[in-house]
Formats: sequence, structure tokens, C-alpha cells
Amino acid sequence: MKLQLLLLSRRTSIAVAATAAALVAASAGTASAATCPPPPTSVKPFVPWNDSADYVLTTGGSFEAGDPSWALSGGATVIADNAPNALDPRTHARALALPAGATATSACVTAPHIVGIVRFWVRSASPGAQLKVEILVKGGVYQAGTITAGTAWNPSPMLHSNAPDYKGAVTYQVRMTAIGGTFTVDDVYFDPFSSK
Repeated sequence: MKLQLLLLSRRTSIAVAATAAALVAASAGTASAATCPPPPTSVKPFVPWNDSADYVLTTGGSFEAGDPSWALSGGATVIADNAPNALDPRTHARALALPAGATATSACVTAPHIVGIVRFWVRSASPGAQLKVEILVKGGVYQAGTITAGTAWNPSPMLHSNAPDYKGAVTYQVRMTAIGGTFTVDDVYFDPFSSK
């Protein structure tokens, strides 16, 4: 009887551990390269701000109707608003709203080479609030930085994550979390390409 209880206890522990591992992987936003689209054509959206680097729009990063959806939690939602991005069609009319504590994770994209640079348009109605930005690559979560923002639309700083350089078909996602206040975000770009 004791042996049966011990075996049952071990099986239960293994099942719990497997479930926990699956939940950790899911919470990290892991995605399969086979199910993620390739990046769109690169553009130079931040030239007026002395940044001539090439960027690609993150999957669903303009938040328009019909775009792939981001995973939203904590009250994050898509609202009627639009950043003054010269590369955005005038018909664009939506942006991402993140109240304090809310998190948004982009749909995945498959990129040939990740360098982990993220940039986007942002504003905040909450002085002193912070927006934490992370990237998710190959099941890992990497810090890209925490920023503040003013009340007017402006490009974020160029955020360099601490992700290693990956080559080949790797999935890439952006995750944002509002801390201590409300943010509005639009047109989320990343630079997945090596200059080499």
C-alpha cells in the first residue's frame, strides 16, 4: 500500500511539474517558427528623429482592424487613436491602450536574424509612469528597457534588448507592461536584421 501511494505521489509530482513547465512556456509567449509569418518589407520610419536604421512593423503592430491580434491582459485594449507616423496610411485610426498593470504581447514573426532592437510611438497621461518592454525569442524573455513618456505622441528611444544574436528562422515577439500609469502605443517596429 505504501509503495502504491509512493508511486502515485511520484506520478502526481511529475504531472504537476510537466504542467508547470508548460505554463511557464506559455507565459513566456513561445511560438513556433512554422506558424509565424516572415517580416514585411523594411522601412525607415524614424529618419526625422536622426535614426536612419531599417525597421519592420511587428506583426499586428499598427493595431488596425484585420491585423493579427496581440494577447492583451489587465485591461489592455485597442482604442480609436493614431500616432502621427508619416508611413501610416491616413485611414489608420487605432492604437493600443495600456492602463496601469496591463500587458500586451505581439503576435509572432519569424525573422532571419534577431538583433533585438525595438522602437514605437508612445504617449502617457500619467507623469512618472513606466512602460516595461521585453522581447521573447526562442522561449526566452529578454529585457529591452523601461521608458517614460510625455502626453504628446513621440517615438520611443531605440531599445536594445539583451537577447543573443540568433540566426535562422527564429520567432520574435514584443511584450509591453504598463507600470504605475496609462500608456497609448502605436506602430511597433523592430530591427531583426544583421548589418553583416
